[in-house]
Amino acid sequence: MTTIPADTPGSLDPEQIRLLERQIEDALLGYEPIADCAVVFHGTAVESVPAERCTRCGMDAGYPGTVLDQDGVCDLCIMYAAHEKGILSYFGEVDEFVRLVRERAEAAGSEYDALLLFSGGKDSTYVLHQLVRLGLKVMTFTFDNGFISRTALDNVESITKALGIEHVTLTRADQNRVFLQSLQQNKSVCNGCFRSLLDLSNQLAHERGIPSIVTGLSRGQIIDERLLWFYRNGEFERERIEHQLEVGRKVYHQVGSSLSDGVLDRVEVIDYYRYSGVTKDDIRAYLTSGESLWSAPKDTGFCSSNCMINDVGVYVHKLERGFHNYESPTRWEVRLGHLSQDEADAELRTPVNIGRVRSMLGKIGYTDPGDRRQLGRRMTAYYVPRDGVAAADVRDAVAARLPEILLPEYWVEVARIPRTAGSVDRRALPDPAPESGKRLEPQSSGAADAVTAGPAPTAAQRLLLDQGGDALAGRARALLLELPAGTDLDTAKKAVLELLLRHETLRTPFERHEGGWRRAAAAPIGQVPVARLDVSKHDGAQESKVLRVAAERLRARLDMSRGPLVQAAFVERGGDAPRLLLVVHELAADLPGWQRLLAGLGSALRQLADGGRAVLADERPRPAPAADEAAPAAYAGALWAPRSGGPIATHRAVLDASRTAALVRGDVPVAVAVAAAVTRALTAGPGAPAVPLAVSDHTGALAAGLFALTADPQAAPDAALNQVRALLTVPVAAPSGATVLRLDHLGDLDLLFPEGGPLRPTGSADHDLVAPFGPQPHIPAVVSHLRGGRLHLDWTGPAELLEAAEAASRALTSFADMNGEGAA
Repeated sequence: MTTIPADTPGSLDPEQIRLLERQIEDALLGYEPIADCAVVFHGTAVESVPAERCTRCGMDAGYPGTVLDQDGVCDLCIMYAAHEKGILSYFGEVDEFVRLVRERAEAAGSEYDALLLFSGGKDSTYVLHQLVRLGLKVMTFTFDNGFISRTALDNVESITKALGIEHVTLTRADQNRVFLQSLQQNKSVCNGCFRSLLDLSNQLAHERGIPSIVTGLSRGQIIDERLLWFYRNGEFERERIEHQLEVGRKVYHQVGSSLSDGVLDRVEVIDYYRYSGVTKDDIRAYLTSGESLWSAPKDTGFCSSNCMINDVGVYVHKLERGFHNYESPTRWEVRLGHLSQDEADAELRTPVNIGRVRSMLGKIGYTDPGDRRQLGRRMTAYYVPRDGVAAADVRDAVAARLPEILLPEYWVEVARIPRTAGSVDRRALPDPAPESGKRLEPQSSGAADAVTAGPAPTAAQRLLLDQGGDALAGRARALLLELPAGTDLDTAKKAVLELLLRHETLRTPFERHEGGWRRAAAAPIGQVPVARLDVSKHDGAQESKVLRVAAERLRARLDMSRGPLVQAAFVERGGDAPRLLLVVHELAADLPGWQRLLAGLGSALRQLADGGRAVLADERPRPAPAADEAAPAAYAGALWAPRSGGPIATHRAVLDASRTAALVRGDVPVAVAVAAAVTRALTAGPGAPAVPLAVSDHTGALAAGLFALTADPQAAPDAALNQVRALLTVPVAAPSGATVLRLDHLGDLDLLFPEGGPLRPTGSADHDLVAPFGPQPHIPAVVSHLRGGRLHLDWTGPAELLEAAEAASRALTSFADMNGEGAA
């Protein structure tokens, strides 16, 4: 085993680092489900990764996602050169800024034109003087995070007094806790600070009737934190970007925010430097010209002109993520011509005061990542599984072989480990935490309003889509889940938001085009779809009724043509553990899909309960198997149709455990046996009309489709099974107006919840995956599933169909007894 030096990890040389990485890689490869792996130690360069920088802007090639061309130019410089006009079109002129602010103030009848976020640093001080020069009536707001420079606070007081500006300073008693959470989740203090700043300033502006908040974010920060995602997705149209930024802003404040209702609809955040192209040199020249009372703070961090704790974020981010958190926005300042490359290099390479940083870390309660006992927090394990395996299982397997201090912080599943000449190409490995460090990035993974076709629908989805119209209304399964005690609404929202971000299927709408249905690009998240439902005042019967109504309302909100395809309600129950009512459209999840969603939701809740950030692996829609070129031919023979009218009723039949076990162990998939039993029960004899059965097998044993099935009830069980099995390979198209009987085989529901996970089913018959959907058209259906070792068949339809249920049960019994193991 590698000897860990007594000094801090910062003293490790490249060979010691590589030995540590290899030790963890050996432990990974010792776990049979892992086919390949690579471990990366962050924060210290190793010999296999020499420092490389963009020859144009100086961007560190070690920054995640950065690619240098053969001339050493980074991909962002290349993008800027190709799309400079489109990128700059987002920015405007000062006259536009003045008009916008004044129009909003006049419309609101506000005493002030704007509320300026004023830190006492150089950028916001310059903005304040310009707003006054432009004749705008301004109020200023400072958020004292507990680590603001005394000189910066003196600047605030003296400048606002000299200019006759009304000013408010606010703080938060729990800000150190916010900083701690920000470091845990984002490896930066800025995220938590900015969150508090925005919450307090939005609330203040709302209370004072001020419709606009003005920030001093630089253009480099604006591009990196708000616009770059759009540019990487080929979106440069200003109006579309503005719309999605506003949507993203509201999503950002839906979790973890204390803002009053309606604040975000009445208050807008406006970046002054979006409308002013002033350079850093111009700002410095103005502030030192004598026109301002500003004094350059000396009692501050190396990386800020107003805040000391900023150095903590830089220190932690570099050690635990492996790169400077201001690398990207600073290099954008170079591309824009607002900063020279040498000046950018100097800003990014200035050291922090380690002693002061460790003192601040102690006050916050965050363990110093430079401590030799925190080696694992500076590592990422990339692994290639032979088959599907959960990251938690991989971690547990490695934990059995290594000490706790060597367990990597991040565990990332990849399809392959990129190598060049036998060595791992570290720059080709994905960023283990791609969202870390961003403030107001829109929560989406597809360009706004894009219509690019996604993967084709699966056969099961096509089966549902081709029925169209009423068949899609309310086609969503609802599951009522027991949440861990102590889970609050905020935590549930964060977990569901992470699920939405990572599972594109929940945001992927469907569109009809020439040639059939297709998936559109994943839609952006307009809001976190988690409602609050308080049932604490209701008794059991009333609670069930309220939940039934809630489920139908959630179903009604689903829109398969726009998304999202999931809705949820956080159910508060007084002193009892809360619940989550989860509703997912059938187009978004079959039973394996539900298993993945519940595993992801449980993992997110567990990570949040541990005080960390919910981080799940991305899961995109899976490509559908190639469809046959020829469309199914219309069935020319006679088809079964129910003779009786009347209301739709339901019936449940259950096969005993011994016969169920016999069916499961047989050579024929259970779904085939169920289809044969249903067909045999509805077929009167030789020459009888075929049963039009729309089969959707969630276990994957059968291809989904519409089949015309016959099964002679007089034939031996094996002959009937073989006849139906053969017909289930030949899909047909039903004539217009034909009554189609749906058969959904869900498989074993006992496998739905991951073992040891935090989620549990409530046992609610109304909100179970096999429960009948809400208001549905009169489509007869049979839903089969296994639970508790027994096969259940739920029949929904007219009386004639329900009468066939007993005959189907007898057929299933004969199929089981045919195996010689199902005799009662």
